[in-house]
Amino acid sequence: MASPAIVAPQRTAESPWRAVVTGLDGAVLAPGATITPATLNAAAQLRHRGVPLLAATARTRHGVLRLDAFARHLAVAVCHNGALGWVPQSGRTLWRRTLPVGELRDLAAFVRALPGAGLAVFGVRSWDITPEYLALRGRAPAEPWRAAALGDVTDQPAYGAAIRHGSLGADELIDRLTAAGFAARTSLSWSTPGVVDVAAPGVDRGAGVARALDWLGVPPGRTVAFGGVPTDLSVFALVGHSVAVGRAHPAVLAAATAHTPEVTADGFARHLAALGLIA
Repeated sequence: MASPAIVAPQRTAESPWRAVVTGLDGAVLAPGATITPATLNAAAQLRHRGVPLLAATARTRHGVLRLDAFARHLAVAVCHNGALGWVPQSGRTLWRRTLPVGELRDLAAFVRALPGAGLAVFGVRSWDITPEYLALRGRAPAEPWRAAALGDVTDQPAYGAAIRHGSLGADELIDRLTAAGFAARTSLSWSTPGVVDVAAPGVDRGAGVARALDWLGVPPGRTVAFGGVPTDLSVFALVGHSVAVGRAHPAVLAAATAHTPEVTADGFARHLAALGLIA
């Protein structure tokens, strides 16, 4: 895919933007979950200037806390693609939406009937991963998790679930889940190629960000959003200024109002400076 053209915003004497929301992996985190000094400095400047910084991510609470200094600059973290909202500075939970156990059992039955598939469940008490999912993932998570057989991952309500397959892509998996009736009962999306995220009905990143902005008292139209994967589209539809980062997904590039370089070229910090939000 060709690199997107960089569209520089117009500078204004006083920025109209009152909040910033960003995806994490690929938007502000380089491969290996590293954060450049410029990105960390940008987050610190936003906090110093009283501009709330929100993260909208598929990551777990532990996955956000692993970001350490960057996490401390977040006003709100919208995790599990919108199912959980919380405040990293205090640990306060703002909301949580869960898939009921019955829905998880149906998902487990779907995976059992699909050779080559694996299931992970982001339970409210533990992140449970089947051996098949772990093998497809290729490595163990850095966050706490529990190895579980397919029949043992449905013993608790969950923020969401994830399905992988050895040969089917995310779009193909979503088609099969839709044919099995899950699109009418759950929210289906993907942010990592080859992985389908399953959440409670009405849960997506945009809905989570809307709740967080309402709690902060910031109009969505006065908010800037950064992203690069299809799950960011609901956020882009909500905010006043949307920025595709680097080699974003084609649908994200088409929906964005601006483009910025990839995270290793400090696109996040450079665009915030161009908007007048940081120096």
